[in-house]
Amino acid sequence: MTDTEKYDLALSFWTVSFQYLMLVENVARETTSQGNTWVMTNTNNLVPITSEEYEEGTRWSDHTIIIPLLFNLYHGIELLLKGFLLVAPGVTAEPTHNVQTLCQKFAQVYPNETILIAFFRKYTEDASLPPLLKQFLEDNGLTFDKLYEALRYPSDQKLKYIKRYAELWYKGKKGSKFFQNLHEDIKAVRGPAVKLGRSFEAQYARGGK
Repeated sequence: MTDTEKYDLALSFWTVSFQYLMLVENVARETTSQGNTWVMTNTNNLVPITSEEYEEGTRWSDHTIIIPLLFNLYHGIELLLKGFLLVAPGVTAEPTHNVQTLCQKFAQVYPNETILIAFFRKYTEDASLPPLLKQFLEDNGLTFDKLYEALRYPSDQKLKYIKRYAELWYKGKKGSKFFQNLHEDIKAVRGPAVKLGRSFEAQYARGGK
């Protein structure tokens, strides 16, 4: 594969990654602004809230969106990491979905990218995970390497164990803080990620080797 082909492939990974992460950032911001509501009362206490009113009032709340949101987060992280490893000189890209492995490799290849490394580690290392995610794993007896699968399927592969998602749902203001931090974290790494990607443009873009 030529340098130009490597860059084009990496660019495709970055492009798709940013769409996933932008979606996560926008949803997290909306959830924060809506207060992560799950308890609602009618201004007229004599009239109960309809199911349609409740769905509308909680459409951005954690119990409605957090599972696909987290899946999109980790898929976006995976693609971003793979893009940078694809274009790194002397690095052989490995066909793995293990974001911890990809994160460790990124830190070795790009040790000076401290902002990106801190972001990746915060959401991939067991010891540094946000409390919400850490508690979810503990409740289900899982380590981080099983989180991706837990966000895709509600049971184990043998269909004998149903995963418990209660720790992710109905967190109100406490959960709202998680979404606020997530929004701010993604916003903070966008610039460094774009800068790092552009550093390869002159060398690897069309017209290179």
